[in-house]
Amino acid sequence: MKVVTFDLYGTLVDWKNSISSALDYIYRGISEMFFENEFSIIKSVRTYVPYSSILIEALKKTLDEVGLDLKEEYKRLIVTSFSKSPFFPDSIIGLVYLKEKRFKTGIISNTERRLVKITLSGVEDLFDYVVTAEDTGFYKPDKNAFLNAYKIMGVNIEEVVHVSSYPQYDLESAEALGIRTVCLDRYGYEWKTRIPRLDMIVDII
Repeated sequence: MKVVTFDLYGTLVDWKNSISSALDYIYRGISEMFFENEFSIIKSVRTYVPYSSILIEALKKTLDEVGLDLKEEYKRLIVTSFSKSPFFPDSIIGLVYLKEKRFKTGIISNTERRLVKITLSGVEDLFDYVVTAEDTGFYKPDKNAFLNAYKIMGVNIEEVVHVSSYPQYDLESAEALGIRTVCLDRYGYEWKTRIPRLDMIVDII
């Protein structure tokens, strides 16, 4: 194993609380509906569109379902809340441990460059590769998102382990490609190899 790649939002950073706080400001109790709508849109996308547009579309669909109008200000709120999602404490420690052991680290993220740049501000040194849907032209769980990402990185899938908290976005597709996978158990999903905190990743590898 030479390279450890990660999903970013929900795995390394706490997008659920960040976005849920914004949604609760708009209308309490719509968070799960929003995340279901976001995943539904992601699965239906066939050509790349900016992820900020997907966030706004998911918000509009969610608000339509509860009979609310989408205000312009809400668009800015949801995109900013997403890009400003904070790192989980164990994510930082786990990444530092990996760098100390001289593993290369990378991100494969369903987002766009301008947003991921905001999220990674101050921790850029912890990653050797950052690849977004804007770079690959595909959104996970499309397998091409992974194939193109590793091609961009210049690494073979035999050298990689991919870490995510989401079977539906990442782990199932990566596993189908023969990529070793680890579930970072933040949300209670079942997976054959799971760890509760990222600071345990070195022991697993």
